[in-house]
Amino acid sequence: MILLMEKVQICIFKKTFNYPVFIGSKILKQIGEFVDIDRYSSVNLISDNTVYGLHGKNLSIKKANVFTFSSGESSKNLQTVKGAYEFLAEKNVDRHGLIINMGGGVVADLGGFVASTYLRGIDFINIPTTVEAMVDASFGGKNGVNLGHYKNYVGTFNQPKAVVADIDTLKTMPKRSFIQGFAEVIKHGLIQDKFYFFRVTKKRPNQFSQKELVEIIAESVRIKGEIVQQDERETGLRKLLNFGHTVGHAIESQSFKSKNPLFHGEAVAIGMVAEAKISADLGMINEKDFKIIERAIADFGLPTRYESGVSVDEVVTLLEKDKKSQHGKIKWTLLSAIGVGDYNIQFDDKFVREGIQYVL
Repeated sequence: MILLMEKVQICIFKKTFNYPVFIGSKILKQIGEFVDIDRYSSVNLISDNTVYGLHGKNLSIKKANVFTFSSGESSKNLQTVKGAYEFLAEKNVDRHGLIINMGGGVVADLGGFVASTYLRGIDFINIPTTVEAMVDASFGGKNGVNLGHYKNYVGTFNQPKAVVADIDTLKTMPKRSFIQGFAEVIKHGLIQDKFYFFRVTKKRPNQFSQKELVEIIAESVRIKGEIVQQDERETGLRKLLNFGHTVGHAIESQSFKSKNPLFHGEAVAIGMVAEAKISADLGMINEKDFKIIERAIADFGLPTRYESGVSVDEVVTLLEKDKKSQHGKIKWTLLSAIGVGDYNIQFDDKFVREGIQYVL
């Protein structure tokens, strides 16, 4: 029996976020013109060893505290986060400090998570140095780290104050790393803009001029930005951005156990083929469009199969642990046409297994 009860409603108005994404050539040295760094009590750079060695000298910031970690997905964990916390605390960084994350998707995800949780959150900006980070990981507000083999299981939603993308940093990227970043570009076209999809895929990654690279990155930022502005916390429309990632994350997690793990974009490319196949099997797109999608991904130099002896059951087991799963069921993002994504799709598990089998 309830003898006494009061109900107090707490209403916290959603903070509107608005921040710039600067994209250009030779703009790294001009970062002070884009961000008022002097107003912060300290400037703290988070990067990986490889990126800092290549581009740290080009970042004109005085008296910055520098924390680096070993490059690669294997460092995207809570142990690295702990090291960053301890470093910031030793440097007496307070709530008025700034964190600058310079690197690829791993640095953006991890550095954003550190900034969002250290002292309950301090300002941060992102300087992406890979295609993947420029068109996806460096903006939109998702920050996080892996929990063992589980991809991005620990994270936050928190937006940067600015993003500064200098395409000159892409010149130092190995070919495989450069190409894999375009998986997210292709995804943006597939879910939202068929003309963008066909424009991007009519050339190969190494055939784009600097002007074209700036334009492509800017268009991907606009596509994702328009979606995120309408649904920051992924309650609806933002689920479109998950296309290729449900199967892709499961395959990527499996690859972590191998001697040759996939890059994130490579796993997403395979995931897009699997999920486009499911779309075709369900009759949402026709077989001709499916073949166009598969061929475009392959011609771009991205993998369309994961040939490592992994079984369908192993991938399905990981899908059951997917963050998007509710009561053991996943609401999928699929395609109803090239350039038109659809989300919250549910269907018989046999189509899932057939889509996975197709790429293994």
